[in-house]
Amino acid sequence: MTETVHGALTLVLRHEYGRVMAALIRRFGGARLAIVEDALSQAMLEALSAWTTRGPPPSPRAWLHRAAYHRVVDELRRTRRHEPLLAQEAETHEVEPSLSDDVHDDELRALYACANQSIPLPSQLVFALRTLAGFSTREIAVRLVTTEDNVQKRFERARDAFSTIDIGAELGGDALRERNDAVLRMLYVMFTEGYFASSGEKLLKLELCREAIRLTSFVTKHAQLCSSNALALLSLMHLHHARRDARVDEDGRPVLLEDQDRTRYHVDELGHGLALLQQASTTDAGDTRLPSVWHLEAAIAAEHAFAPSFAETRWGVIVGIYDRLAALDASPLHALHAAVAASYAQGPEAGLARLRQMQPPTWLTGSHLWLATHADLNARAGRIELARDFYDKAIALAPPLERDVLTRRRDCRLSG
Repeated sequence: MTETVHGALTLVLRHEYGRVMAALIRRFGGARLAIVEDALSQAMLEALSAWTTRGPPPSPRAWLHRAAYHRVVDELRRTRRHEPLLAQEAETHEVEPSLSDDVHDDELRALYACANQSIPLPSQLVFALRTLAGFSTREIAVRLVTTEDNVQKRFERARDAFSTIDIGAELGGDALRERNDAVLRMLYVMFTEGYFASSGEKLLKLELCREAIRLTSFVTKHAQLCSSNALALLSLMHLHHARRDARVDEDGRPVLLEDQDRTRYHVDELGHGLALLQQASTTDAGDTRLPSVWHLEAAIAAEHAFAPSFAETRWGVIVGIYDRLAALDASPLHALHAAVAASYAQGPEAGLARLRQMQPPTWLTGSHLWLATHADLNARAGRIELARDFYDKAIALAPPLERDVLTRRRDCRLSG
């Protein structure tokens, strides 16, 4: 029973958390965010106790919404900060939320409210990921490449600003379009955390991937919100998500791209992702700049997904796309990935030459990713002892799931 209960609660936290939070914020307003957060946290603890005894209810989300709602009402009554009609509503209205009717609008409204221009973009991302997606401070820090202390400071600044924002205000036209990029980035980070988890015992958190795909789909189907960038991002998500079964073995361990069984890719979803990319590339849909980062990343994902094999991948094409991506978004990770692609297109020495030309930040040079890349390229170039040193350092720094992969890769590459 305990395993079932914890599984159900995890599902609520990850898959339903944002829905419940958005609905509660819509009802009580951003000024009462702290009360709503406390009420939802208490409802989670109450759920763990009740579900352990009686098992999870038929609708965990409705149960959680109802419990949190009544806790907010009780707190407002206790502190005498409630409106006159609130008590009457609580007494006469049975709070059995029909979230299926307007949950889409609630979630989109909350996401776009978080993207208010009065809040700096880094704080927008932190606030949305923590409040609407239930991310931990550590998960956000890993995905945004910053410290947990910075994440907390950004969250507090955004929370203070959000308390003055009317989440019920109608947004339209330019006010919506100006917030699109920030919202899309929030959804991208959400999907990435699900596709390659920064913490926990599982590489994949598929409920997060599905949630990101679901919300991005809402954006693409909304008359005012759809854009070629949104279509490209949805394409990227589907192209990656279609490979989910091949990315882990039967024990849940990561499987490297070169070792993946491509017959396990979901062909129908790959086709849908490619169709979305073609649609995103043939219309500007109100965007002023094409291609975007999402277009280029989706194009790279498509090259990998549709290649007959690892060896037959069009590595030269991928190098060119990564170079365009680095010119559009000067992330050192794009340059690093371009070096890896160049090593397969032109040989390991070409990849190492690109690495020497980089001026990476200290956070990258001190990461297992940087060290593992040097290890792989030097191993392929025949510098066995140098590669071994890089592998050992990378393994020491890697999180548990990747540590196992790097250990097996080192033993395979350096054997003999």
